[in-house]
Amino acid sequence: MRIGNAKDFWSGVLFAAIGLAFAVLSRQYEMGTAARMGPAFFPTVLGGLLFLLGVGIAIRGLTAKSTDGNIAPFHFRPLVLVLGAVVAFGLLLRPAGLLIAIAALVIISSFGSDEARLRDTLLLAIGLGVLVVLVFIYGLSMTVPVLPDFMSA
Repeated sequence: MRIGNAKDFWSGVLFAAIGLAFAVLSRQYEMGTAARMGPAFFPTVLGGLLFLLGVGIAIRGLTAKSTDGNIAPFHFRPLVLVLGAVVAFGLLLRPAGLLIAIAALVIISSFGSDEARLRDTLLLAIGLGVLVVLVFIYGLSMTVPVLPDFMSA
């Protein structure tokens, strides 16, 4: 059988595999009931839904009319930069504070795009920093340092 749409088929296979892995691996915890959910309930249900979605997408990819069949090459640079930005955020949060960690997250991850502009990136970092401080520090009263240690003392 020929695959009609390779992108849909392989995306569906990936979704189904990840969903099945979550559903199976979460079974080691107590399931509970819908009224009193245990730690396995949510990942099992979500994994099952992702599995079903993946199967549906894979079947659609098999039955679709044939396309060129080419799958674009995978770009590692954006993946590494975005994941690195998240790691940098986690490492910078306590010693440097929330504002610097957010700025680092936005600026590092912007290098993953060819369309990012410095002015837009800086405006996004400032706007996101203000929004996060308003929501998490003032709105939710979280105890996360906003500024670096040497500036807050």
